[in-house]
Amino acid sequence: MELNENLEEFTVIWLDARIDTSVDCIDTKKHLQSIINYLKTFNDSAKCIDYIKAVKEEKVFLIVSGTYGEKVVPEIEHLPQIRVVYVFCQNAEKHQKWVSKHRIVQDIFTNKQRLYKKLTEDVRLSDASLLSVAILSPDSKENQVTDLNQQSVKYLWSQVLIEALLRFPSSKKAKSDMLKECRQQYYDNKREIDIIQEFDKEYCAENAIAWYTRECFLYKIVNKALRTDNIDVIFKFRFFIKDLYEELSKMHATYIASVPSIVYVYRGQYMTIKELTKIKENTHGHISMNTFLSTSTSKQTSLDFVQHNTTYPSLAVVLFEIEIDSTLATKPFANIKSKSYHKEENEVLIAMGSTFSIEKVEQDKQGIWNVNLVWSNKEDVELLTYMKKSLGQSTNLETFGSILIDMGELLKAERYFKLLLEQLPENHPSIGNTYIQMSTIGLNQSNIEKAMEYSEKAEKSFRMSYPMSHPCYGSLYLNMGRIQLFQCDVISARLNLEKAAEIFSKNTPSYDLQLAAVYIQLGNISTICGEQSKMLTELKRGLEIQLKHLPNTHPDIGITYSYIGTAQLTSGLSRDALDSLTKSWEILRKSLSPCHPKYFLICFTLSQLYDAKKDVDKRNFFLDELFDNLSGMIAQNFGDIELMSLAASMKDGSATNKDIKLFETRFKEMATPLERAVLEFRRFTEESEALLKKNDYDSVLELINKTLLYWQQKIQSGTIFLAELHYKKAYAYFKKQDLVSALSSINDAIEILPSDFPRFSKYQLLLGDIYRDEGNQKMKLNELDAALVAYTKAVNIYITYIQPPVHQTISNAYSTITKIHVRKHQFDLAKDNLFKARNSLPPNLLNSKHNLYNVERTVAYSIFRNSIKELINALDSDALEGFQKAVSTFTQEMSSLSFDIASTHFFIGYLYTNMANTSLAANHFRFALESAMPKHPIRKIAKEFSLEIKQQTLNFILADLLMIYSKTFEPEYVSRLHERAIFYCKKYPTALSHVKLATIYLRIGTVYQKAKNDNLAKSYLNDASAVMPPDSKSIDKSEKIYFLELAEAQFKYADYCMTQSNFEAACPLFQKSLHIYKMLLPATDPKIIIIYRKLAGIYASRLEIPLAIRCLEKVVANPVNEEMYEESSRCLQLLKSGSASLNFRGMEASPLLSMLTGRKDTLPEEETSSELSPETNNAKVFFQGSTADAETVTKVLKNITGSTVNFNIVSYEPNKYTARPNKGILASHEVLEG
Repeated sequence: MELNENLEEFTVIWLDARIDTSVDCIDTKKHLQSIINYLKTFNDSAKCIDYIKAVKEEKVFLIVSGTYGEKVVPEIEHLPQIRVVYVFCQNAEKHQKWVSKHRIVQDIFTNKQRLYKKLTEDVRLSDASLLSVAILSPDSKENQVTDLNQQSVKYLWSQVLIEALLRFPSSKKAKSDMLKECRQQYYDNKREIDIIQEFDKEYCAENAIAWYTRECFLYKIVNKALRTDNIDVIFKFRFFIKDLYEELSKMHATYIASVPSIVYVYRGQYMTIKELTKIKENTHGHISMNTFLSTSTSKQTSLDFVQHNTTYPSLAVVLFEIEIDSTLATKPFANIKSKSYHKEENEVLIAMGSTFSIEKVEQDKQGIWNVNLVWSNKEDVELLTYMKKSLGQSTNLETFGSILIDMGELLKAERYFKLLLEQLPENHPSIGNTYIQMSTIGLNQSNIEKAMEYSEKAEKSFRMSYPMSHPCYGSLYLNMGRIQLFQCDVISARLNLEKAAEIFSKNTPSYDLQLAAVYIQLGNISTICGEQSKMLTELKRGLEIQLKHLPNTHPDIGITYSYIGTAQLTSGLSRDALDSLTKSWEILRKSLSPCHPKYFLICFTLSQLYDAKKDVDKRNFFLDELFDNLSGMIAQNFGDIELMSLAASMKDGSATNKDIKLFETRFKEMATPLERAVLEFRRFTEESEALLKKNDYDSVLELINKTLLYWQQKIQSGTIFLAELHYKKAYAYFKKQDLVSALSSINDAIEILPSDFPRFSKYQLLLGDIYRDEGNQKMKLNELDAALVAYTKAVNIYITYIQPPVHQTISNAYSTITKIHVRKHQFDLAKDNLFKARNSLPPNLLNSKHNLYNVERTVAYSIFRNSIKELINALDSDALEGFQKAVSTFTQEMSSLSFDIASTHFFIGYLYTNMANTSLAANHFRFALESAMPKHPIRKIAKEFSLEIKQQTLNFILADLLMIYSKTFEPEYVSRLHERAIFYCKKYPTALSHVKLATIYLRIGTVYQKAKNDNLAKSYLNDASAVMPPDSKSIDKSEKIYFLELAEAQFKYADYCMTQSNFEAACPLFQKSLHIYKMLLPATDPKIIIIYRKLAGIYASRLEIPLAIRCLEKVVANPVNEEMYEESSRCLQLLKSGSASLNFRGMEASPLLSMLTGRKDTLPEEETSSELSPETNNAKVFFQGSTADAETVTKVLKNITGSTVNFNIVSYEPNKYTARPNKGILASHEVLEG
C-alpha cells in the first residue's frame, strides 16, 4: 500500500493562487475535509493538472478560482475521474461567460457556506451512484466480448481471494494493523480519528454490522477496497471483513427461517449510461456484486432514494428488483434492522460475491429503468469449487501468497511472503516452503540470481527440519530443475527433475500434481533437445495426471497445452500445434488475468503463428490482447518503470524503432528458454525466408552465423533449433553451389537430430541433393569415378527417404549414373542402371517424352557407335575403302530406313572429323542431311541428330555442317546447303519453334557476313528478326542465348554499315538489336548503352535532333565511365542550348557526339524531328575537306539550331592547318597545331 494513498472513493482538490496558511484558509480546509477526507491543495495550475491526470480510482471534486478555472477546465473536463467542478471566487459576473460554456462546472460560488452545502449534497449523490459489479457473459455468448471474459476471470479470483481471507485465523495483530492504517489515513481529520479511537475501545465481532452501516471510515474504505480489488487494503481489513461476513451468516440462518422461500428486495441506484448499456446488452447473462449490497424490502423507499436528481442529467435512475430463492442461496443475506446503526431502516444486506441472472431491463413511463435480477448459483462452477476446496479449513499468509502467484500478482505475492518470513519463528517448518515460493517468483520474473538465492535458503531450511526422503525435497529438486532449465543447463536440470520424480512417486497420490509438474518439465527439456520420442510422451503423461485431479479449465492444464503446442511446433506439426495452443488460450483466458505472464505469452505465440499463416485478422486480435494488457502485466509482475513506459509507447503508436528493439530485448528476458527459443527461431525463420526469396544467400549466411553464435552460447549443442540453423546454412551454401561447405553444415545438422525426428527425411534429402550436384560438377571436370561415387550416395539416400521409392528424382539419378557408365564405356552397367531408372519412374511418365527416353536412346546409340568406332579403327586403308562402299550399298538398299541411315552417316562423319579427314566427314554429313531432311519434320530431325552429337537443336547441326564444308573449300555446296536448309525450315515452320528458326537464319547470316557477302547476310538477319517473338515473355530461359546471338550479329553488321557511312542501313539494325537487348538484358547493360550512343549519332546526322536528345539523355542517365559521361553531357547541353560541335568528313556529316548508355524506354516512333528554340550562340565546326563546302555546313547548322549561329568553320587538309572564316560571318583566324 502506497504511503498517503487515498483509501476512500472521493478526492477534493482546491486550486487557487491565494491559498496560504491564514486562519481563513485553514478553516476552509477543515470544512472541506469534514465532507471529503482526502484534500489536496495547489497554487500551481500545471502541477494540479498533472495530479488530476494521475488519479485512477477516485472521483475528483475540483474547486478552482475563476482566473485558474478559465485555463484549467478546458484541459480536464473530458477526464472520467472528474465528477464536478466548482468555481469559487469573489466576482461571479466576471466569470459567467466562460463558465456557461462548460457543463462540468456546477456553479459559481462566492459564499463558502453555500459551497459546503452543495459539495455535501453532491458527495451523497455520487455515493449513491457507486455500485461495483462484474458482468458475466451469457452461456450462449461465452465468446462474446473479451472484457466480459476478463470480468469472469476477475470475479473468479476475487472469490478465491476472499475465501482465503475469510479462513484466516483472527488475531489482535490484524486489528492493530488495520487501525494503524486508518490513523495514517485520517491523521488530520479529528472527527474520523475520534471514531477510530472509539472503534479501538468498543469494537467486538458481534457489532460488525453496526459499525459497517455507520457513516464512517469503515464503510468508505471497505467498499472502495472491494470495488477496486485493492488486495493490500482488503488484506489489512481482513479481520473486519471476516467478522462482518460471519455475523451476516449468523443472521442469515435466522432470517430465512422467518420468511417465504422467495424474497423480493429493491435497490435504487444512479448509473452512468455506459454501465446501464452493458447490463442491457447482457440480458440473460449474470451480474456479480463485488461489495456488500444494501437493499430494502420497500420498493418505494428505494425509489425515494434516487428520484431527486437534478445535478447529473447524464446519470440514469435505476431500480433493481431482486428475487432471491432462499433455498438456493449460497451467500448469506439478512434483514439487519436489529443490528444496523440506523434502526429505522428496513435494510437487507447481501454478502459480497453474490451472483444474479439478468432477466429483464426496461424503462417505465416515469423514465426509471427497472432491472429484474434473480438469484443465481453461477459462481459455483467446477473450477471455483475446486479452488475453494483446495484452500482447506484454514489459510495463512503462505496460502494467500500462493494465490497471488497464481493470479500473476508477483510483486504483491513477494511482499506477503516477506511479511510471512518476518512473522515466522526461527526454524519454522514453513520457512523452507516460503523460500521455494520466493524462488518461484524470482524465476517468473526472469531474475535467476533471486531464484538461486532463495532456492539455496530453502535447501538449508529443509536440511534443518526434514529427512532427505521428505516430499519437500521433491519440491526443492523440481524448483532447482526449473532454474537450471531456464539457464539452459539441461543436463543438471534433468538430473534434479529425475530426483524429484523419484521422491514424488513414493508419495502418491498426495503429490500426483507435483509429479505431473516434473513430467512436464522433463518434456520441455526433451523439446529443447529435439528428443522427438520423449517430448510429447512426457508432456502428455503430465497432462493425463492433471486431467485426473484438476477441472478441465484449470490454468495449469492450459499452461501444459501451451507446452505441448510448443513441442509440436518445433517438430513441424504446425496444425496440431495450432490446435493445442488455441486450446491453451481458451482455458487461460477463462482462468487467468489478461495481465498474467502466461496468458500474455500464449497470445504472443498465437499472434506469431497467425502472422506466419498470413491471417491478418487473427494476428491483430492477439496483438491487441497483448498491447491492451501489456502495461498492467509489467506493472504487477516486474515493476519495471522503463518497460512500462516502452509498453505504453508501443500501444499508442509513439514508439521509435529503437524503442521497439529495446522492448523486444527486454521482453525476451521475461520468457523461459523454451519460449525465447521458439520466439527467436520464429523471427530467424521469417528473416531467413525473406532473404532466400531474394536469392540473397550471403545475407542468409551472415544471419545464420550470428544466430548460431548466440544460441550456441545459450543452449546446448544438441537442440532442434541448432539443427535447423545448420540445415538453413547448408541450404544457403547449396544454392551458392559451395558444396563442400554445404556438406559440412548438413552433416552438423544430421548429427544433432534423432533419427525419429519428423523432418529428418528433409535433412537427408538435402544431403542427397548436395551429393547429386557434386556428381554433376565432377562430370563437367570429366572426373567420372568421383562423379559415380557422389551419384551413388545420392541415389542411396533418395531410395531410403523418398517413399514409395518411385519418383522422378530417383529415376533421374539412375539416368545420370547410366550416362556416366556410358562415358566410361561400361555398357553392361549402363543397361543395369537404365533398367533401375525405368523401374523407379512413376507410371504416368513412362510413356511421355521424359528424360529417360533420351537416355535409353543414348545407351543404344552409344553401344552402336562404340562398335562402329572399334571397327573403323581396326581397318586399314583398303579395308576402309571397302567399308565405305558397304555403307553406300547399305544406304541404297535400305532406303526405307532412312532415319537410321542418316544417323549412321552422321556418326561416321563425326568419327572422320575427329580423325581430321574432313573430306570423308563432309560426304557423310551430306548423305545424312539428304537422306533425313526430306522425309521428316525439322523438329524431329533436330532432336534425333542431337542424340548423336549431344546437341539440342538443328541449328547446331547446320552450324557444324557449315564449319565442315567451309574447311573443304566448297563454297558452291555451302550455298546450296544454306538454301536447302532454309527451304526445309520454311516447309516445316510448325516443327521448329520461332527461336530455333531465328537462330538457324542467324547462323547462316553470320557465315555470309564472315564471307563478306553483305546482301545475303542482311537478308538472313532480317529473316531472323521476322520470326522473333514479340516480347520476352514468350522466350524460354534456355532459348535466351540464341536471341542474344542474333542481337549481337545485327549489332556487328550495323556497326560495319556505320564504317561504310551507310547510316540508313545501320539504323534499323541497331533498333532491332536494341529491341532484343531490352527484352533480355538489364536496362543499364553496356550493350544497350552503346546502341543508344550509336542511334543518337545517326539521329543527329539526319537532323532528327529531338530523337538525338532523347538518346543522349538515356546515355547521361546511366554512364558507363567518366569520360563518356562528360563528353555526352557536354554534347547534350550544346544540342539543348542550340550550339553544336560536329565533325564533317567531306560532305557527309558523321557525329562527333559521344553517346553513353540509355534507359529501357523505347523511342516513340511517331516523334519527328523539330527545330530547337532560336537562340544566338557561338559554335566552332571542324571538318576535313576544302572550304568550298562552307555553304553546305552553314545550311546544316541552320537546320540544327533554327537560327543564324556565330561560328568559325575550321577546315583542314593533310599537313595544312589553317582556319578560315565563313563568308558573311564575323571572321576570326585560328591555326590548328598537330
